[in-house]
Amino acid sequence: MAKYKFKVCLMGDPGVGKTSLIRRYVYGVFSDKYLKTIGTNIYKKEISVDNHDAVLMIWDIMGEETFRQILKTSYFYGSDALMAVGDITRKETIESLTEWIDAAEGVIEKKVPIIMVANKSDLEWAVEEEYLEEISKAVGAIGYIITSAKTGEHVNEAFETLTRKLLQNVN
Repeated sequence: MAKYKFKVCLMGDPGVGKTSLIRRYVYGVFSDKYLKTIGTNIYKKEISVDNHDAVLMIWDIMGEETFRQILKTSYFYGSDALMAVGDITRKETIESLTEWIDAAEGVIEKKVPIIMVANKSDLEWAVEEEYLEEISKAVGAIGYIITSAKTGEHVNEAFETLTRKLLQNVN
């Protein structure tokens, strides 16, 4: 059976939980300590979805707005999928996802699946689900998922949904 390899880039403002989502998904752990990502970190996860094996190379990209221009040419190139992450407790981080996606799509030379993730569902929400749906449609995402890296709620589902879409595009 073929094993497909995909580059998945996570993007979003600082402090939205990109690294925490990845660490929860790849290692099954969560830490309350905030560690600022400098540049990028790359994680590898082998999974099986719908009887297909895939290797995800998950790129954790720093969220600093001042580096968005540098990041877009350096890290988004060659991406197979995007995970746009916002903090459900801070509306502005959801709003900025349109700019992140625009930056990435300006570099990626093909149409790639995008999933929008509203993280930190274990805390008090600053936005309604209708707003998340509106933004996800506006950016052309395959949908949105509300997650909590802390509790693990829907984290696997987010990555598996994106992988399922990638595998559909291959087959």
